[in-house]
Amino acid sequence: MEKNNNTSTTITDELNSLRSILRSDDHLQILPSGDYGQVRIKLDHDIQISFFFDLLNTSNKPFTINNLYDPRINQSSNKCPLDKNQWTNIRKYFDELIQQSNESTSLQSVIQSSQDYLVSIMTRNQKSRRNKTKSTKVSTEEDVSVLANKFRHSDLIFSRILHDKTIDRSQVVIGYEDRFIGIQEIPFNEFKRVHEHEYGIPLHRIRHFKINGNIVWDRSKRLDLITGSQQLNAISDDDFQSADFTPGLYYFDQSLQQWTECSYIPLTSDDPRISSTNETCQQRYQAILDTLKSVLPDVICLQEVTKRFLNLLLNELRFQQNNYYVIIMKSITNSHEEKSYGQLMIMKNFRPRSFSICPLDLAEDDDVSVTTALTRKPTLTKELIIARFGLNAKVTIDLVNLHLHSDLARNATEKRCQALRNLFRTMKTNNYMLIGDFNFGDAHIKEQNILAMYENDIHDLWKEMYRLDENPGFTFDPLRNICAQITSQSQRSRRLDRYLIHTLYNLSYSIEHLSMIATDTISIDPFNNNDNQRINLYDHYALQLIIDFRTRSISHRSALVILPTTNKKPLIASCRTHYRSSNNLWPSHINLLWPFYYLNDCQDDQEDILLKLRLLLCQYSPFSLKINEIDSFVENNVCFLKCDEQSTNHLRQLHEQLARLFSYCFKNILNKSFEFPVPYLYILQRPHDNDTTPFHIVHQIPLGPVLQPIHYRQLNSVHTKLQEFFQTMNLYETHESYKTKQDKFEKLSSCFQQIFNKDTLHCFTHSFLPYGSFRIGINGQDVDTVFLLNEIKPTNSETTFDGTLHQLKQDANALNKHIVNLLETQINGNFKEEIIYCMKIEALFPIISILFNDQTKVEIFVQIELNDEQSIECKAVNDSHSPGSIHGVYDMERLLVYTRSPPIFQHLLTYIRTWAQHVGLYGQVYGYLGGYAWAVLCACICHKYLSPIKSLLTIQEFSIDEFFSLVKSFFSTFAQFNWSTDVFCLYPKSYKPIIYAGRPSVYQRGSMRIISPSPPFNNAARSTKKSTRDLIIQGFQHVIQLLDSISTFTTEDKLNALKQILELNNNFPNEKMESIVQLTISSENADELDSWIGWIKSHLSFFFSDCEEACHYTFQPQSAIEYQSNKSVALYAIAFQVDSIALKQSQKFITRLQKFTDQVNSFLNRTNSMKFSHQIISKDDWKHERMKLKSQRINQ
Repeated sequence: MEKNNNTSTTITDELNSLRSILRSDDHLQILPSGDYGQVRIKLDHDIQISFFFDLLNTSNKPFTINNLYDPRINQSSNKCPLDKNQWTNIRKYFDELIQQSNESTSLQSVIQSSQDYLVSIMTRNQKSRRNKTKSTKVSTEEDVSVLANKFRHSDLIFSRILHDKTIDRSQVVIGYEDRFIGIQEIPFNEFKRVHEHEYGIPLHRIRHFKINGNIVWDRSKRLDLITGSQQLNAISDDDFQSADFTPGLYYFDQSLQQWTECSYIPLTSDDPRISSTNETCQQRYQAILDTLKSVLPDVICLQEVTKRFLNLLLNELRFQQNNYYVIIMKSITNSHEEKSYGQLMIMKNFRPRSFSICPLDLAEDDDVSVTTALTRKPTLTKELIIARFGLNAKVTIDLVNLHLHSDLARNATEKRCQALRNLFRTMKTNNYMLIGDFNFGDAHIKEQNILAMYENDIHDLWKEMYRLDENPGFTFDPLRNICAQITSQSQRSRRLDRYLIHTLYNLSYSIEHLSMIATDTISIDPFNNNDNQRINLYDHYALQLIIDFRTRSISHRSALVILPTTNKKPLIASCRTHYRSSNNLWPSHINLLWPFYYLNDCQDDQEDILLKLRLLLCQYSPFSLKINEIDSFVENNVCFLKCDEQSTNHLRQLHEQLARLFSYCFKNILNKSFEFPVPYLYILQRPHDNDTTPFHIVHQIPLGPVLQPIHYRQLNSVHTKLQEFFQTMNLYETHESYKTKQDKFEKLSSCFQQIFNKDTLHCFTHSFLPYGSFRIGINGQDVDTVFLLNEIKPTNSETTFDGTLHQLKQDANALNKHIVNLLETQINGNFKEEIIYCMKIEALFPIISILFNDQTKVEIFVQIELNDEQSIECKAVNDSHSPGSIHGVYDMERLLVYTRSPPIFQHLLTYIRTWAQHVGLYGQVYGYLGGYAWAVLCACICHKYLSPIKSLLTIQEFSIDEFFSLVKSFFSTFAQFNWSTDVFCLYPKSYKPIIYAGRPSVYQRGSMRIISPSPPFNNAARSTKKSTRDLIIQGFQHVIQLLDSISTFTTEDKLNALKQILELNNNFPNEKMESIVQLTISSENADELDSWIGWIKSHLSFFFSDCEEACHYTFQPQSAIEYQSNKSVALYAIAFQVDSIALKQSQKFITRLQKFTDQVNSFLNRTNSMKFSHQIISKDDWKHERMKLKSQRINQ
């Protein structure tokens, strides 16, 4: 495509061109994924091609392979008719196309070539099938060779010693190799791994282990006395001492020096079309036992256990002598029944407090529980084991060992679905885990739909640990497992074995390890180690799980309460004088929940308690409580507040009469009721081991979707002196400004309610929510909002509006355009006289920008959530929309529950944002940090350095000294942080984030990495460059240098230091810069100019990247656009660390500058009045021109 055509070709044109070569428009889908879009293209035969593209960078470029990220081809469903060879060929062909492509290779050519190749191989396959007869043998072409050496590496030995309770770790010594001084020894309990300490030792450097001074494992000598010999012990079924043979099959056993009878299958019982594994049972059984002995699990759940294996296990000395308990099913011991097997549960050192073996197929009646099912006679032989273990005196967990019906059973899918439904409905405890062979994979739609319906309660641990596209976890894998090849009819790999855990009550967990084990092969003949005569241990691989359960207690040392405002304290205190024993422990409060969860500052608290509580409170607005009485329990020596409730009026009347008659009997008489605002709820708790320590505030959680804005003379806020400082420095937003924004938000909300309501829509709901600075109650320029249209479960009473939206549902672009047009029409109709403009911003995601006459700017991000067949069923169960997907809202709510005290966080963020704006380090679009990145940094400082909050007075008396300490901690922490190499994450100390491999580059982009605490953990600083990163670090360091140079001992000194920090100037351009690129932007009116500037800003980041990466220049961008007095011209400057002559003579730079100019000029909505120009001048000339402009404005 020629350069001149870039202005006329859009992404939509490219995508429409792609649709023309596909069978249906539905075969091309575009899904948002952060700053990227994901495209999915469905070819014939359920083959799908997907890739990511940068929404901004690709907006005016053709779809070539060089502009795409992570192109891949995969099977879109389990209905794909391609066999293994065909699938391998098409995947190899696609990979070669990508590798051989260049910058001119178009996406359409790759799609067309892949489609043509797919059709050709399917045509050849159909012809070859007509020329061949069906084969009766099972192919075993797959590579099943595995290293025969069973020597255990150091990581497995370390894990064995760590978890084996029979080993005294105090007697264990580790020998490791130091890279500088050679082999060193260290006690096991003092050894630190890499993830445990900054100087931790990698496990691969371990050379030997000693126990009681003796070497038990040596890497160089291949010595392993811990796990024992891996040599298989051949055990024959019968030993013959004479030559009296019975008819049968024999072989000469060299080890016994005699002929030994072999087991065999009679011809009448043998099916020649099915291979058998019976002849290798002895070797495989022994290998399974050896595997169990090597990993030493606490609990073992086995399925398809035969009596023969049971006898072998029970005769093992290790299981006899090491305190093992075994639960055995009756079906295992039924030796008279052919092919009889069942489940087995083995526990080491753990005796279940109770267990039952009950039928798997329960009745359809929802009222029938597992308990009642145990007492009735089962109609089917398939059973499951439920064993209950006590984690402490009050908390238990049930482990369920199950084996669902295989596809060989009649109506297998329906039976599995019914079994899952019955289990989920009838288990009478929250704390349980389902373990075993589920006999369905991730492509079994009906079973997966049931799991999706219960996904809020039932969690698949493998999917918590891994992405299935990266590690599918195939425990049944005919492609690699010889036993599976023999037993499989479809030869398809599936994840049949799982750990499913129910959402726990009073219990949390962390997964330390989860992997497949027993994946190696063994020799069929132990005396002939031939790679061609090897077999796997079983047709399923085993799963090993190491999970750490932590009891979460509901404690009387923790409470969820309402606290009266401090100005009411004297009134309440006068009535509490006789109850001082409780006065020192409890502040005046109204209990909402007591006892309450005891919080441990872990990820489970953040996710399961605090965030859920905050999201619930978002639905309630702040309110006032009216207190009519203060009463007492004399026996308990406490007094309590009584609220004015309708249900207690008759009791209050009686109480008033008694108070008049016996006035001396009442010590606490409230003559006048009082009320106080309730903007927050509080979680109070005290140490779990000390009942004499007073309760303190551990979390302050706001009510309502919008936080109360910080302002002067605010209750339950910081100290008055600190408020006065903020007022003096103009850091608070004025009441008029906030009310103006609030008025606009409420009017828009009411405007949208007129057309999106319960009368017009039955299949959709809508929400209009704020996010950004307005949501968290701090002063910001714009009001950022999101309009969410959410499809819910279909109803029979579909409205006309519902029908229109359902018709447009198949075309996402058409639906987006329709909703945006409706909103624009509604806004223009309701606010025609109040707005300057209402326009859609040119972007892939729909955004509406509104400028009111009073210069209030509102941006509306339009988000539409549609159902697919699976999510409809899921939403029917949950009956709610997940707030995690709402643009911008979920991110900010995570910060609020993390900070512990929102008012202090609001003040710190306001101060830091103001400093960053003053010194020119604010603005994501200019390559600096945006508002959310600064909020993440401030949230970290509040959480880490904020002193314990003893009471509301601690917040209300939060002084200038304490605030200065927070500010100093902020700058010292981030001035010393290694931004060039380290990633800043806002996770609690107990949380280990999942690292996604192969993610689009947007997640790694940016010279500073400040990771959002919300999935998918985006980089909030992804617009930063090396030049701007260094400027930000220098800004942090400059403040530290300032604080080191002045006195900060007294409160007045600290107040003066806080003022000086805010008085630091924007040093643009700094002393290192020598030249300036001046951009001049103009238009006829403010509407066009704003749109024009918005387009130019969106392309600055790419120009900055070119300057750094292609030209290797260090630069300093301005952090704001400067409007001239007539409001029709704006200026913007970028300073460079080379002189203007060198800049003009640099061909690379001129080329990149021209590229940026071409991108600017490609604006589709550009009018003739929109002008853009640039000039390269020296720093001195630029300063001189600015002085001339300034003097002109003064003269005017």
